[in-house]
Amino acid sequence: MKKLLIILLALTLGAGMATAQPKKAKNTEVVKFHTDLDCENCAKKILNVIPFKKGVKDCVVDVPTKTVEITFDTRKTNAEKLAAELEKIDVHIVECNPQAGPCVGEHTKQDACCGGHDHSHGHSGHNHAH
Repeated sequence: MKKLLIILLALTLGAGMATAQPKKAKNTEVVKFHTDLDCENCAKKILNVIPFKKGVKDCVVDVPTKTVEITFDTRKTNAEKLAAELEKIDVHIVECNPQAGPCVGEHTKQDACCGGHDHSHGHSGHNHAH
């Protein structure tokens, strides 16, 4: 008798869960920006600002590929607003050809993000601090 009661209870609970409404789809989107960043200080600057913007769920900065990938809530922000936030902190989005692989753009000006030194040179082979 106990086994029958337990089986009936399990079937009742199982049927109730099977007819439950599915959860709403999450309103998140991922945008990947190809930027002109080229040093760890630029990456730190991004990570000190962007993750704290309204709607941002995650932010990943990859210095070697010069990309910033941001996961955000589409109800609270959008890609255009996030691009504007990057521009506010002197991180510039560059145009890329997706078929050509990762962006390899260079700074065309002396940027305040890295102490004002010229970025038209490589960063390997010399010792200066950012």
